[in-house]
Amino acid sequence: MRVLSLLVSSSLLLLACQRPIEVRGLYVHDHEGNLVPCDLPTTIWHVSDATLVTRYGLNATSPYQRLFVRLRGIREDSGSIYYSRHYFLVDQILEVRPTRTGECPSAAASLSSVMP
Repeated sequence: MRVLSLLVSSSLLLLACQRPIEVRGLYVHDHEGNLVPCDLPTTIWHVSDATLVTRYGLNATSPYQRLFVRLRGIREDSGSIYYSRHYFLVDQILEVRPTRTGECPSAAASLSSVMP
């Protein structure tokens, strides 16, 4: 039990030491949130944030609609050398809106390959 407590404390400390970043990208919420940053179009970050899901629901006019977002938070990776998942932990939602023509074209292409 003590080892688990130490592990959790260490993880929280590492998260606290990371500096938040601002990211712009395309966000889609199906059964989970998926974010493709405009400047990293081959990466999908999983986002679990209730406020972002609510804002998505208020702005999306169709299922699986890609919305442009600007978020501030912490990037986190988990897994092994064989399989890993990328996460984005939201600290602040700066913008959520429909995408504009030509916005984040590489990210849009990446999302098209994994989303309907």
